[in-house]
Amino acid sequence: MSATAESPKDARLDLRLPQDLRALIVEAASLAGTNLTDYVLGVVVPAARRDVLESRTIRLSKEAWDDFLGVLDRSDNPELAALRTHQPKWDGPRQ
Repeated sequence: MSATAESPKDARLDLRLPQDLRALIVEAASLAGTNLTDYVLGVVVPAARRDVLESRTIRLSKEAWDDFLGVLDRSDNPELAALRTHQPKWDGPRQ
């Protein structure tokens, strides 16, 4: 069962579209043996999940991945190490 079916239906999504597109979607829902809401959610929700996942995923070639790991494995640069331990003036106790 999907999260949509288990969750309370307390939000609306209204669309304005040409009548011919609505008729097309209604016909597709009918052919799929479902109602308009379930049909639209069945198409839109997986696409939205895919788009969100893709925006949060970084893909690297093997060469780029190896370069990335090499950077992580490098020994500390003394200047960068000092920056990590430095406390800025604005981050001190408040008066």
